[in-house]
Amino acid sequence: MRYAIGNTDIQCPICRYDSFSKDYRQLNSRGATFLGLDWANRNATILVCDNCTHISWFMNDIQPRK
Repeated sequence: MRYAIGNTDIQCPICRYDSFSKDYRQLNSRGATFLGLDWANRNATILVCDNCTHISWFMNDIQPRK
């Protein structure tokens, strides 16, 4: 699938391919993990390039390209 941020299409910074698989990862912090509060950590959106498998991380959710 292809994605964009605002009016800018996202391309892989390694191979310039423009199709990705989207997923989410939790951003763990030591303090929250130590206290058993991992569920309270923020999530990041990741896009995995369908060509070279490079992973790009985003703090905001990325929307499909229109």
